[in-house]
Amino acid sequence: MSLTKINIENNCRIKYDNGENIIVENGMIRTARSPHKLKIPQKLDADLAYLVGYHLGDGYLEDVNKTYKRRGRGCYEIDYADENIHQIKLINDIIHNKFGHQLRIYKVPNINLWKGKVGSCKVLHWFFTAVLKIPMGKKNKIKIPKWVLKKNTFLSNFLSGFFDAEGDISETSNHCYKGKRYTILRIQLTQKDKSILIKIKQILYNTYNIRSNIFKKWKQEAWVLRIWGSKNANRFKESINFRNNIKKEKLNTLLEGSK
Repeated sequence: MSLTKINIENNCRIKYDNGENIIVENGMIRTARSPHKLKIPQKLDADLAYLVGYHLGDGYLEDVNKTYKRRGRGCYEIDYADENIHQIKLINDIIHNKFGHQLRIYKVPNINLWKGKVGSCKVLHWFFTAVLKIPMGKKNKIKIPKWVLKKNTFLSNFLSGFFDAEGDISETSNHCYKGKRYTILRIQLTQKDKSILIKIKQILYNTYNIRSNIFKKWKQEAWVLRIWGSKNANRFKESINFRNNIKKEKLNTLLEGSK
């Protein structure tokens, strides 16, 4: 059996949460009362791995168990937020291409923030939890799904999504010599959950030969993973890279300047 194939039995009903079942028929998936039919991806691939990485960094999947207790019914919202509308559109393109569904994209009033939302879609919510293994609710601990770890292509795209969500690039002064200022390039991840940074640090070194370190953020309950220097940044670009256009262009510019 292929590691990438998604095995969902055709012409069946799937119990998920409370209420109506999910119906699978003719390669499409829906609920009984919904007019919306979604496509079923036939295999796990790089785009789905990227989506999971971005979601675990910056997405939110409504906890249906909590909403059922509060409201007497499940709620199936999926949310993303980013200052860069192109990032939200990038996620929207993946969801549209894979499932035939789209985010509602809008700007939050009075602040520089764009949101992408799926207001209520039980079948997409089910696929995210049951197939992609994305946890519901607040992410106190972040774990890389086992299927992502099975192929390097999945892993590199997962990391690309996670760095697009949570990473930043900067150039800071390193030292001065004979009146010339020398700088060092840094790619960083900031997280409250240190364990995911430890896991990523191991992957970066063992899989891509990228060196990084982890340190506690000054006066904050957060940790920082830092990739430093143009050599490691070049390896990051070649093996992982950003899809976010702003971050990708900034990395290219800083790498060109470091030559």
